[in-house]
Amino acid sequence: MNTLSTATYEINRSSFFSALYSLKTVLPGLLAMFFIAIFSNNLVGVPNPFTLQNLFAWLDGVIGPLHHQSFFQIMNSNFVWNPFLMGLVIGNVFGVPDAWKRGLSYIHLMMPLGIIMLAPHFMFGHAAKLGFIPILICVAALFVTATITLYTGKLLKLDDRQTSIVAGGLATGDPHAGVILMPLIKAKGGQVIGASACVILFGIIAMLVLPLVGPLVGIPDKYFGLAAVTTVGNGAQGLFAAFSMSYEAGRYATWFDVGRHVIMPAGFIYVFVVMFIRKLRNKGNNIIYSTGDMKTFPVWLMVFIFCWVLACLHVFRQPAAHAIFNMVQWDFSMAAAALGLSLPLRDIAQNGLRCFAVTCIAGFVRMALLLAVILICVQTGLLPA
Repeated sequence: MNTLSTATYEINRSSFFSALYSLKTVLPGLLAMFFIAIFSNNLVGVPNPFTLQNLFAWLDGVIGPLHHQSFFQIMNSNFVWNPFLMGLVIGNVFGVPDAWKRGLSYIHLMMPLGIIMLAPHFMFGHAAKLGFIPILICVAALFVTATITLYTGKLLKLDDRQTSIVAGGLATGDPHAGVILMPLIKAKGGQVIGASACVILFGIIAMLVLPLVGPLVGIPDKYFGLAAVTTVGNGAQGLFAAFSMSYEAGRYATWFDVGRHVIMPAGFIYVFVVMFIRKLRNKGNNIIYSTGDMKTFPVWLMVFIFCWVLACLHVFRQPAAHAIFNMVQWDFSMAAAALGLSLPLRDIAQNGLRCFAVTCIAGFVRMALLLAVILICVQTGLLPA
C-alpha cells in the first residue's frame, strides 16, 4: 500500500469494522504480528522457550532482586511492552513491507476487543477486606491524579491526546493504560509511547524520592505501603519504594496494591469522559484533538463497562476469568506488535520535554496531597495503627 492509498484509507475509515480486508490481503501482516507475539511472550498454546519474556526473566535472575523486585518489572516489562519493543526494532531497523500494512490495520479491531475482554480481570470485591478508608483513598487518588494531570497539561499547552495518556497512566498506576486509551481518544502511536515512557521514568524517580520523604513526614510503615502504591507508579515500582522503607511497609504495600488494581478501569473511563465532554463543548476548536470526530459514546466501551459491572458482581468465575485473560494476552500482544512495526522512532520523542514536565508536576503534586491526607487520617484515627 503506498502513502496516498494509506492516507485515503485513514480518512475514509469510519469505524473499526472498516479495517477489515480480505484474508489474502491481510495475511502477511497478521502473520508478522503473530510471530512477533509468540517470540515476545509466553502465550498459552505455544510452548516456545525462546521468548523476550524468558530472556528478561533470566536477566532478572542474573541481576538479582532490587528491594525484593525484579529490574525488568520495575521497567514495566509485560505482555504489552515486549512485543511492542520487538516490533519497534524490526520496523525501524529493517522496515515494514507494503504487503504487511493492511494486516497491521487490524489493530483498530483488536484493541477494542482486547479492552472488552479485560473487564473480568478487575473484580472490585477483591479489595473489600482493605477497609473503607483505604479504598476511599485509592479511589480519590485516581480521580484527583487524573484531574490534576489534565489541568496541568492544559496549562502547559501539551497536546490533549498526550496529556490524556499521561493522566491515564498516572491515575491508574499502570503505564500501559495509555495503550488502552489510544482508540478512545484517537491518539497517535508516538504520543502513546512517549507519554507512557514519561510515566515509567517518573515512577523510577518517585520510587527513589518517596523513601527519603517518608521518614520526614512520619507516616507509619503500614500506611507508607498505602502511600507507595498510590503515589509512585506501576506495582513493582510502588513495592520497590515500600521495601526501601522497610519490610513491613513492603508487606502492606502488597496488601494495599489490590485496591489500586481493581479500580483501574475507572481511571481510563474517567479520562475519556472528561475529554469527550470537552470536545463536545468546544466544537470547531482546532487545538482540541482528543476523541477525534467521535460524536457518540463508543458502543464497545459501553460493552466493557457492562462486563466490568458483571465482573464486580462475580458473574465471571475464576477459571473463566483466567481463560479470558489468556485471550487478552494474545490479543494485546499482536496489537502491540502492530503498533511497534508501524511507529517511527522520531515520533516518540515529539513533545518529550513538555510531556515529562506535565508528568512530574502532576505526579509530585499528587504525592504531596496524598502524603498529607494519609498523615491526617493516621493522626485522627481514621487509619488505626
